[in-house]
Amino acid sequence: MAKLDEITELLTDEVEGLKRMLVKLETLSKELTSSETVQDISAIRKELKELNRIQGDHFQGQDTRTNQIEEQLKKSQIIPEWLLFMVSLILIISLSISGYLGYQVVQFEEEKEKAFEEGRTSISTELKNYFGEYPEAYRTFLKWSEKEENPNPM
Repeated sequence: MAKLDEITELLTDEVEGLKRMLVKLETLSKELTSSETVQDISAIRKELKELNRIQGDHFQGQDTRTNQIEEQLKKSQIIPEWLLFMVSLILIISLSISGYLGYQVVQFEEEKEKAFEEGRTSISTELKNYFGEYPEAYRTFLKWSEKEENPNPM
């Protein structure tokens, strides 16, 4: 925005300078048309040459400033480098965390299944050992399990 303000300011200065020159030219033109005979026009020519020189210098300065502003606009970036770096860094960190959490969820499910299988094997081994030591308990268990399967034998 500041660069646009500079360009606007330069253009308004240039327009004001042109207005002043036009006013001077109009006054000189009126003086020339109002006078019937002009004895010595060397002063007018001298003033016109001076005006042309000043105007040329002014336009040259304006061109130089305009070229500098154009170069600065070309070099400027819409998105600052630090912002681009921060967005990229946040994106990489987010993707890394998401990948890690996904991996942890998969590992948790695998560990859960593994623990379940180990528990099943362990319990059946312990039950076999227990029922091997106490056959009476095994018979009672079988009777109980038959009752559980058929709660109302009618």
